[in-house]
Amino acid sequence: MRNLLLVLILSAILLPTMLNGQELKISGEMWGRWTMDNAMYKNAAGTYESKLAKNNLSLERGYIGLESKFSESTKARFTIDLFSTDATHEWPSTYSDAVQPIDSVSAYTQASIDGAGLKIKYAYVDFANLIPIPEQTLSIGLQKVYFGTIYDWNYSLIGKAPTDEYKVANSADYGVTFNGFIPSGYGEYAIGVYNGEGYKKVGKSLKDNTELAFLANLRLTPIPGVTLGGSYMMNTVERDTKLSGDAANKKYEKQSLMDGIARLAYGPADLWIEYITKGVELPNDKLIDAGDKDYTSKGMMIMPIISLAEYLPVDLQVIGRYDMWDDSDKPIKVGSEIKHPEMKLNAITLGVNYNIMHDISNVPQMQIQLNYTDKKYSADEVYYADYAKGYKDSSQIMMQLKWRFSNTIN
Repeated sequence: MRNLLLVLILSAILLPTMLNGQELKISGEMWGRWTMDNAMYKNAAGTYESKLAKNNLSLERGYIGLESKFSESTKARFTIDLFSTDATHEWPSTYSDAVQPIDSVSAYTQASIDGAGLKIKYAYVDFANLIPIPEQTLSIGLQKVYFGTIYDWNYSLIGKAPTDEYKVANSADYGVTFNGFIPSGYGEYAIGVYNGEGYKKVGKSLKDNTELAFLANLRLTPIPGVTLGGSYMMNTVERDTKLSGDAANKKYEKQSLMDGIARLAYGPADLWIEYITKGVELPNDKLIDAGDKDYTSKGMMIMPIISLAEYLPVDLQVIGRYDMWDDSDKPIKVGSEIKHPEMKLNAITLGVNYNIMHDISNVPQMQIQLNYTDKKYSADEVYYADYAKGYKDSSQIMMQLKWRFSNTIN
């Protein structure tokens, strides 16, 4: 309720200002979702069997946005994110009035104790033509993170972009970026400085960190239908030394994030390929004299999309997606030795989209999505026995109705 009140007050302050612009666009998008999960759990006899773990309806996401055009070169965007499933409260582990048991190792505990939650997704201003470079924009505020596919992920499948799904990068963050298009349609680029936290953390829940994140992104389109690109981001977690006493902080991380993409689009077919690496250095947390906890995780996504609108009387899309995420380089300490046992996730998703209620521009205002995902692990049986035996495998069915609206006030 407090978050809702704050956003309402902020909206009341911003709305008159945005109405003074040359043009105001009001838009929204709602995701009503049914989710059914099956996973392995022990039965009364102590053996594992597949059980229904989740079966519920939710407003998974709702976006309400305002976009104001102040001049031909200046515009602003403000978007709120509504949801009914994510955690809405977070408190330190020492908080005595928690509504659930607290893990004493964790710094914070999260839970949902409201019927719905609210976050600010975007709040930024775009300044075009500020410097004499064609088609370049300076963006300031809470904005997209231009890393991999996360910034233009259009949710052809219900699931998140790989870099979001595997906690590599955030979809939005507070920052300053220069972004733009290469003339003659040859691509796009972005360079930026961010908090490195994402849009979900503000105020006291921000990490104890004074180092910013730096990002560079480039996509090239040498010929129509072919796109090649890459992203690089440097980020940190927590601070190198503690404020009190200047002791080394063992949780301090240096992250080196890289992403490469390839896209081939021809006729009704659209193929996306993405490869990701996440290098993590923990300089203050040595396992033994001869080694440390540094590691590199890597993953990939292959996603073909086939549009059937030209061949059927209805607007249908058929989508497939294969994900691989490999954490086998993460070290574990066994006696005085460091081991790197296999730990790999393989996920396959199949989906169908039915697009309806097209507007005058032939853009669908409603979309019915059906997805099935199967997740299986390949792991070292000695060190990750439950994963190796299939006890952590799972499957999921999701059906979602997305509807959107947009109106412009001149």
